[in-house]
Amino acid sequence: MKTNHGVPDPATIKLTDHDGTPVRLADLAADPLVVILVRYFGCLPCQAYVKDVDAARDRFDTQVKVVAVGGSADFQARWLRDNQGVRMPMLLDPDQQVRQLAGLGNLGLHRFLSPRGAANYVKAMRRGLRPQKITRDTIRSPGVAILGPDLGVRWTYEGKMLGDYPSLDELIARTRNG
Repeated sequence: MKTNHGVPDPATIKLTDHDGTPVRLADLAADPLVVILVRYFGCLPCQAYVKDVDAARDRFDTQVKVVAVGGSADFQARWLRDNQGVRMPMLLDPDQQVRQLAGLGNLGLHRFLSPRGAANYVKAMRRGLRPQKITRDTIRSPGVAILGPDLGVRWTYEGKMLGDYPSLDELIARTRNG
């Protein structure tokens, strides 16, 4: 169901976890809910960011819930869990409803081929992350959305190139300042 402006009603958004279990966005509501919007779970800079945020979960206030959402690649999310130790929920949204709710779009070709974006990709490879199968979601822009307990969007960050996410310090500060 969509609202009158074409944006999905957050209460009706259905996701699946990386093992195929259905999850409703409404069941994840927190004050606040941080949603890392990965391009897809095989994107190396996206993997690096998810790992960094997951490793810093003790720096967030206790009421903050953090999840990662991608449009595809459940097997890559399982790889992050099983081989890289990521514990945050990694959810799939093939219809891109959460991305639409947050107002995030796609990278244009000039942004996709940005030298700084390529450097972010190489940096992730140097951290030991491995390239994985490219999916249809490679065109998506990376980003983060912070949702309130009513699932209303409080803040968004849309990356302008591969691996362009807010710093961990900025993200934590945004969760504290509403």
